Amino acid sequence: MELSYKDKLIKFGVYALTILAAALLQNIGGLWFTVFGARCFFIIPVCVLLGLGEDERVAAFLGLFGGILWDMISSGHRLYASIFLTLACYISSALVTFLFRNTYRYGVIAAGVSTLVFTLFYWLFFVVIKGGDGRLAALGKFYIPSIVYTAVMSAVLYLIIKPLKAKLNKTKGEAYE
Repeated sequence: MELSYKDKLIKFGVYALTILAAALLQNIGGLWFTVFGARCFFIIPVCVLLGLGEDERVAAFLGLFGGILWDMISSGHRLYASIFLTLACYISSALVTFLFRNTYRYGVIAAGVSTLVFTLFYWLFFVVIKGGDGRLAALGKFYIPSIVYTAVMSAVLYLIIKPLKAKLNKTKGEAYE
């Protein structure tokens, strides 16, 4: 079923508010709890999961929006999150279009792999290259637990995002198994 202009406007407005809420939860201290010092990177799974089942361009713009929100508060990595999330959302959406089905398992794996690659590249490019002591300790004490925490939250976020997308797309959920 083709959505009207008004329905598309509402849909993308809700998507933008969802990504904004994820950015606020992630970046404002005290809004969401940490587990053993690990933080949940909400923006990655929210952008990837919202982009699944959408056109590749739409998914890329969702990733770009989430990345811009993350880069705005970052002092260490200009444009890294924007470029990475744009590519991750585009690739995840293209894989659904051409290779995989949009299932719970694929959504959780896509969000988890995106989180893993984002975090490991971030650690490599911005922590290891910068130098200093404690680079390996930071990987073990912060980055790997944050990857696990975000991957676990991806499973929960999928269960929240799936009915939201089905309602906004005016489907009964058959496209989101």
